[in-house]
Amino acid sequence: MFFVVQDVFCRCWRPWGIGYDYSVRLIVFGASGGCGSQLVKQAAARGHQVTAVVRSATQYEPPAGVVVIRGDVLDAGFVASVIRGHDAVSSCVGIKYAHPWARRQSPDDFISRATTNIIAAMQAAGLRRVSAISAAGVGDSRHTRNAVIRFLIATSNVGVGYADLDRVEQILGASGLDWQAVRPVRLSGGAGTGRIRTTDSFPASATIPRVDVAAFMLGELERPQFSERTPMITGG
Repeated sequence: MFFVVQDVFCRCWRPWGIGYDYSVRLIVFGASGGCGSQLVKQAAARGHQVTAVVRSATQYEPPAGVVVIRGDVLDAGFVASVIRGHDAVSSCVGIKYAHPWARRQSPDDFISRATTNIIAAMQAAGLRRVSAISAAGVGDSRHTRNAVIRFLIATSNVGVGYADLDRVEQILGASGLDWQAVRPVRLSGGAGTGRIRTTDSFPASATIPRVDVAAFMLGELERPQFSERTPMITGG
């Protein structure tokens, strides 16, 4: 399946027929990261009401019109206090490290603990829709892992992240919510290609720009229903 993006602000061709005036009250956790910041930017550009949640010490300059809330996603009370009043939730949080073999700056279970807090807050507030970033090769896509990914999982922080993302998908699956875990192949920087496709396998050379991951996530959040629970996506 191909998803065609016309420009970096994700003015997408969407066969499900929702117009650009369709407004979502969206809260994004991990809004200062590579994918999260792009999701905030694209959602704001399309006229959605966006709340960006970032860590207290993070330097972050939001797009115009975006509400910024600073706090700790591992604090369940904080998460519960900010999540009410939204239509949908996006989690773009991740384990922080400078490179795959550097000292980790986040707990090994950071993503799953954050997800637990987000899910509990959504259930308490009566929210239903949540989209989260996972990774190609997580969960039931384990068999698609190429040799490079297997090496990184065995020797580096990538393995810690994958183990935590496995837990995340289990938490989402047991939540009873309308959820999606997007599984991109290796992330790259730079401009979006404008072409995104779902896949059931990926070579070591497969990449997808963060801009396009955000475009896919936003397009899915604008749909009446998610197209898949765990789509694995790659660049066109």
